[in-house]
Amino acid sequence: MMNRAYCVSVLAMGGVAWSVFASTVTDTRFEIEQALREMSAACVAGDSDGYLAHVASADHEFLNEQKYFAKDLKKKPAKECSFTIGELKEIGSDEARGPLTIEWTMPNAKARSISFDVSFVHDDGQWKYAGEVWERDESPGVIVMHDPGLSELAVRVVQAFNEIRPHVEEGFQLADKPLAKKTQKVKLYGTMKHLQASICLSYSDGLSGWNEPGESVKILTRATTGVSALRPLLAHEYGHVATFELGPKASSMPWWILEGVAELSAEEWGRKPDGVVKVWAENGRLAKWDDLADFETVEGKWRGHVYTQGHHMLGYISEKFGREMRVKWLTALAEGKSLDDASLEAMNLNFGELDAQWRASLPAFKLADDGKAAEKEEQVPEKGPDAPK
Repeated sequence: MMNRAYCVSVLAMGGVAWSVFASTVTDTRFEIEQALREMSAACVAGDSDGYLAHVASADHEFLNEQKYFAKDLKKKPAKECSFTIGELKEIGSDEARGPLTIEWTMPNAKARSISFDVSFVHDDGQWKYAGEVWERDESPGVIVMHDPGLSELAVRVVQAFNEIRPHVEEGFQLADKPLAKKTQKVKLYGTMKHLQASICLSYSDGLSGWNEPGESVKILTRATTGVSALRPLLAHEYGHVATFELGPKASSMPWWILEGVAELSAEEWGRKPDGVVKVWAENGRLAKWDDLADFETVEGKWRGHVYTQGHHMLGYISEKFGREMRVKWLTALAEGKSLDDASLEAMNLNFGELDAQWRASLPAFKLADDGKAAEKEEQVPEKGPDAPK
C-alpha cells in the first residue's frame, strides 16, 4: 500500500509542476503576442526590417518568402493590420503552435482576413514566427508540404513532378548542374486567399502558383486535383526555378521573358500559343515588349499577352536559333545584360532586329474596310499557371 505521506508529496510536486507549466504558457503567450503586435505595426509602417526581426531564420526558403513579403510592405504598407494568435495548442521549450489570424486593409481596398495554424520557435532568446504548420510527404528529390488529409494528393504531386523535372532541366541544359541534385520543396495551398496572403499583403490578383528565387514552389490545388492538371502547373513553376539558376539577376528579366519561358517549359502538357498570337497579329493587337516588361506596371489588358506573347517569342527563338542559343540568351540576361547586348551575344543581332524578324514570321496586320483594325473575336487564353504574377 502506498504511504499516505508519499501520496501527498507527489500531489504537491504535481501542483508545483502544473504551476510552473502554467507560468511558462503565460510567459510564452505574452512574448508571442508582443511579437505579433510589433509585426502588425511594421506592416502599417512599411518597416520591412522591423517585420523580419520577428521571423525565424532556420528554414531558408521560408525566410526568403518572408523577405519578399517584407520588401513589398516597404513599397505598399497596409492601412490597417493585425496579427492575432488563438489558443496555443502545443507548447514546448523551443516551439509553440496555434491558429494565427491576419486581418488587414490595403489603401482603397476592402478589408481581408485569413486564418491558419502556425508555429513559433524560440530563436536567439525570443519567440519568432516560423510559418504554417504543414504535414510533410518526403520522397527522393522532392518534399511535398500540405494541410492534413492531403497525403493522396501529395503522392500525385510527387508523380507529376518526377515526370516534368527531367524535361524542364533538359530545356535549360541543367542536367549536370546543382539544381538537378537538389531536393525541391512544393507547398500545396487549398485556397486562393491563403496562397495570396503567403506572398504579400498587397497581392489580390488571381493565381494558381508562385515561385521567386530561393523559395519553395507554391501551387493552388484541391484534394481531387489529378496528375494531368498538376503537370503543366508544376512544369511552369519549376521553369521559374530553373530560370533563377541561370544567374544572379534572373528575377530582374522583363516579366514577359520570365513567364514566356515558364510557359514554354509547360508546353508539352499545356497548349501552344500559335493560334491566339496569329489572331492578335492579324488584328494589330500584338503588344509592345516594353508594355509587358514590368510586373508592377503592366496594364490589365496586357496581362494575358505577358504569358502568351512571351511564350510565342521564346518558342520562336528556340525554333530559329536552337535551344543552346536560347539558354545562352537567357543566361546573359540573368547575368544582368541588356536585351540588346544579350541578343547580340547569343544571336548576333540586336533585340530590335530580333523583334522585327519575329513579327515578320506572323500574319500581316490587316485593316478593315473603314481603315480600323478588324474586330475579330479573340480566343484569349486562360491565365498562365501563376498569372498574374
